[in-house]
Amino acid sequence: MIKDHNKTAIWTAEREISYNELLRKVSEFAAQCPSQTIGSSENTKVVIFSENRPAWIYALYGIWMSGGTAVPVDCTVSATDLAYVLADCKPEAIMVSEKLVETAQEAIELVEGKQKIIVLDRQSEESTPTAKPANFSRRKEETAVIAYTSGTTGKPKGVMLSFENLEVNVNAVTSEEVHIYDNTSRALILLPLHHILPLAGTILAPLTIGGSVVICPGMSAPELMSTLSKSHVSIIIGVPRLYSMLTKGIMGKINASKVTRTLYSLCNKVGSRTLSRLVFGSIRRKMGGRIHHFVSGGAALDPAVADIMKTLGLDVLEGYGMTECAPMISFTRPGDIVPGASGQPVPNVEVEIRDGEICARGRNVMQGYYNKPEETAQVIDKDGWIHTGDLGRIDDHGRLIVTGRRKEIIVLSNGKNVNPVEIEQHLESYASIVREAAVTEKDDALVAIIVPQAAAIEGLSDEAIERKIKWEVLEPYNTEAQAYKKIFNLRVYKGELPRTRLDKIQRFKLRDLLNETAVTEQKSSESEIVAESEEYKILRQYIETEKKCKVRPTDHIELDLAFDSLDKVGLQVFINNSFGLSLTTEQISAYHSVGELAQAVAQSKTKMQVEKIDWKKILREHTNLSLPQTWFTGRVAIALMQPFFKLYFKLTGKGAERIPDGPVIIAPNHQSFIDGLFVMSFLKYRDLKNTYFYAKEQHVKQPFVKFMAATHNVIVMDMNNLKDSIQKMGEALKKNKNLIIFPEGTRTLDGKLSEFKKTFAILSKELNIPIVPVSIKGAFKAMPKGTKIPRPHKVQVEFLDPVYPQQDSSYESLTDKTYEKIKQNQEEVLEAAK
Repeated sequence: MIKDHNKTAIWTAEREISYNELLRKVSEFAAQCPSQTIGSSENTKVVIFSENRPAWIYALYGIWMSGGTAVPVDCTVSATDLAYVLADCKPEAIMVSEKLVETAQEAIELVEGKQKIIVLDRQSEESTPTAKPANFSRRKEETAVIAYTSGTTGKPKGVMLSFENLEVNVNAVTSEEVHIYDNTSRALILLPLHHILPLAGTILAPLTIGGSVVICPGMSAPELMSTLSKSHVSIIIGVPRLYSMLTKGIMGKINASKVTRTLYSLCNKVGSRTLSRLVFGSIRRKMGGRIHHFVSGGAALDPAVADIMKTLGLDVLEGYGMTECAPMISFTRPGDIVPGASGQPVPNVEVEIRDGEICARGRNVMQGYYNKPEETAQVIDKDGWIHTGDLGRIDDHGRLIVTGRRKEIIVLSNGKNVNPVEIEQHLESYASIVREAAVTEKDDALVAIIVPQAAAIEGLSDEAIERKIKWEVLEPYNTEAQAYKKIFNLRVYKGELPRTRLDKIQRFKLRDLLNETAVTEQKSSESEIVAESEEYKILRQYIETEKKCKVRPTDHIELDLAFDSLDKVGLQVFINNSFGLSLTTEQISAYHSVGELAQAVAQSKTKMQVEKIDWKKILREHTNLSLPQTWFTGRVAIALMQPFFKLYFKLTGKGAERIPDGPVIIAPNHQSFIDGLFVMSFLKYRDLKNTYFYAKEQHVKQPFVKFMAATHNVIVMDMNNLKDSIQKMGEALKKNKNLIIFPEGTRTLDGKLSEFKKTFAILSKELNIPIVPVSIKGAFKAMPKGTKIPRPHKVQVEFLDPVYPQQDSSYESLTDKTYEKIKQNQEEVLEAAK
């Protein structure tokens, strides 16, 4: 591939190194490598322990030329971590930079090893005139590299990659069909070379095809911009945070001017790469003017960042892979850039989605974990498929969409799966305040660890910082988030989040970080006074009993104590019973802390007598409920709609005979705007008259809608007075009416079951009313949230066996039983469809 050996192979800030010199240096380094141990079945292993520099490249090819296996190690690890690698793979030598010699010596002493130390700096300075140019041939099945995984979840393992594994990746991006690298390419070496992504993408690919590599002297913005302007870089391989920081800086300047904001908006709407490059050409020119491709890997790129780059005319090629696949499984082809997609599979690599998990098979899959056959068998099955542990799907064009990592998914006790990356990206979009965010779980609630921007907190006390983040970041996020994705606790951290060198959060360290960032009690005299008040003590005892957690005066009802709407009703009733003070749930939410709420209670209370919440008593209270009228037109409309539903949606239903006589609560999952009509289609004509819905007041504002609700069995609920609304529903049941209640409270956003609220369970338990779970399938695809016109899609409705309240039933147990019945039915239908 190399026609001109005088051509520059390596560019540094100090000098340019030709292919002739590169080949000579490789030969010199090969001569320093230890010989193969007689009788050994393995190649000689040599560790590379150094910062990025030309000698790193000489060492890699030198090891290969000598017949050895390279073991690259992160240059920032401690002697203890390096000793782990030495003990695990037992290399014969360590090629190390002058700066790291002491660390290498200490590691060798820790394992009582006899590894030879070869100092890279001395080797690269010395020259052996008689050294022959590098010329070697290695078998494809030989182990080229043992790469130790970055350890996001614990101790790293040695990934054995063959020359064939690496070749598959190099060929994928250097072929004539995929024009990413050619002999004119200059790839920027920015990321640490011990990772397979930069090793393959910024050394092997460009040098194999006769291109050049550029070594950036550092990671600072001035060093990066200086290197780009002088070196004619054409390809940059970076991690998502690099592009996030880049776009934040650029968008800050764009948003400062109305003209540039307008131009950006125009380019975003038009979606023309040519127009974007013309309008924002100055951005590329400031980066040297030669960059053709930005490549993002190592972690998921925020789709919002990808969209900004695309609008600016900057092509970001996203890839997906893992060290175990050397590293690519899929990558974006030029001209087919779709933000959020990781491109199509590598040529000759198969990709399948099995139970939501991404699985791959091909010649890029590793040989296995070094000396760990059991761990290897856990990820590579007998048919050669590697189970990545990542979740994803494949779109209609064959592009892989990565949706999360199974090992990172937080599973709450209610069965909800939470992808922390999705929430972290959302929190980091508040860029003026949040520098970094990590989401984890503690006591079955989501916790956000926030690293604030220095400028945003300058001069603020710890208490003020926490309050600022709560109200300017978490409160607006929680307003829009689904109930189970809400953040109910905050930790402010002023250091750096624990990350790998490829920018992945080391999640196994977050739990320890929570202890470091534990929020301290507010020390102000005002807070101390509140904490001593009788009103606060009574409220604290009630909340601690209900929520089973410690309470501080500064805690927020929602953000710190995880109060949902029903919890707030309970507090509302408690305050009314104990202090004679009538507050709406909206007023309770408006108080910034328990301390503020206690002060308000102290100022306005009319009594102070502690009483427990008694839902039975509340539901027995007399309520002036005038039930909506039941015009016959509603029943006629349902009868007329049935044939249309069966034709358009192929609507089928079964199990209606399971509905017992007398008042019942019908509890369907909520997939679409017309779920209620689907359920009503299978009720007996005489039962339609006695079956009522409820609707939130916010959805019944228009005069015509109000009229239809008042004449067609719809009970309007005031969400600011949920107690009164629950009493109204209870009154309907006491009048022997049926209620259709959607336990999720709102329609699903992704087709999956959402968390069930326990309102229906309170009604069932205290009024001894059976619950009929109803499983709706297909309605989400027929009419997902946000659409106005339903699509033709098969919809199935199944009434399940009733759940009867027992003497020892709790609200939680009734809620869980109903949820599990619907969940099990949904899973059985999906399994049968397969």
